[in-house]
Amino acid sequence: MGHQVSRRRLLAASAATLALPALNACGRDIETDPEPAAPSGGSEQITIFAFLGNRLADMPKAFAEDYMSRHPNVEISIYEDSNAVGYPKILAARQTTPDQPLVNMGFFNSQISAQGDLDGTWNTLDYTALSNAASVSDTFRRSNSNGIGIGADQIGILYNTDNISTAPTGWADLWDDQYAGRLTLFDYWWQVVFMAAQLNGGSLEDMEPGWEIWRDKASNIRTLVTANPEWQQVMSNGTADITSCWNGTGLQFKDDGAPVDYVVPDEGAIAVPVYLQTVQGNTDNQQEICVDIVNEMLSPRWCQMWAETAVQTPANSDVSLPADLAELPGFQAENVAKLISVDWGLVARQNADWRARWDADIKANI
Repeated sequence: MGHQVSRRRLLAASAATLALPALNACGRDIETDPEPAAPSGGSEQITIFAFLGNRLADMPKAFAEDYMSRHPNVEISIYEDSNAVGYPKILAARQTTPDQPLVNMGFFNSQISAQGDLDGTWNTLDYTALSNAASVSDTFRRSNSNGIGIGADQIGILYNTDNISTAPTGWADLWDDQYAGRLTLFDYWWQVVFMAAQLNGGSLEDMEPGWEIWRDKASNIRTLVTANPEWQQVMSNGTADITSCWNGTGLQFKDDGAPVDYVVPDEGAIAVPVYLQTVQGNTDNQQEICVDIVNEMLSPRWCQMWAETAVQTPANSDVSLPADLAELPGFQAENVAKLISVDWGLVARQNADWRARWDADIKANI
């Protein structure tokens, strides 16, 4: 065919083959496009970026199977990687083959979302076209509409309960000499530099006090990690006993049998929303399908599954957390109230300089 068939026309045929509604966990219907679509004569290929490790890809994979069962002309693949490693690959593909993006959409943390704004990586969403966005609070909406939140995690402290008998209480424990040689950090974990700065007269805008502390304490670091499975192993096998980590990731480590507990520091944890974004370079059909996927993922059924498997606060206000999550420290009202907000745009603008400082002040002194 010499022209594209619209997604709406294409998926209309596939939707007709499945008349049964998809129900969410609470028995409500998922709000879907009544006339979904894909290209005539073959499947439309959609690749979704998902976080690597633990259960972070459970929801995207389950969603893909469900969506493809209802839309046979759409083929979804899941690309798993860390944002830190995967996003540069997305940029590289955009530079070499701008009309063939590495992924068409995905889950991205706040820092990468802000970096993508600077790089022009994302498509702008029309929130009024997302029926499920009506149940998503302003907290999860982006001022430029480049994506929309599905949940929020937080960054605090994780420690090995077998090897540390008294739980750490504050951010300064991370650079305390009592844990010399027992500390691990994710590579380029600027968050600990930020908190060292903030507790010693600096701020996100003035990180110098933090760099001074970590330049002096870099030798306390046993190892740096670059992926969640490695992080879990290091925190489980005695290589390291303490780290700064996402609440959700740490609790997933624990569910997998790692002897760890998450601590909300006395000063507060750092709030980290996770966003769904679609990527520049999509065809019109791909973009329409991705927007439909974003809308469905924001429904109570899928937003709840994301909250439970990623261990995050859900974006959809119609979702109620199960008791076993609601009772955890990270979800307690007093701890949510003292979450530390970060200017992620500033982080994105400073990230290249901070990585250079990390190499010079921290890596060089481990």
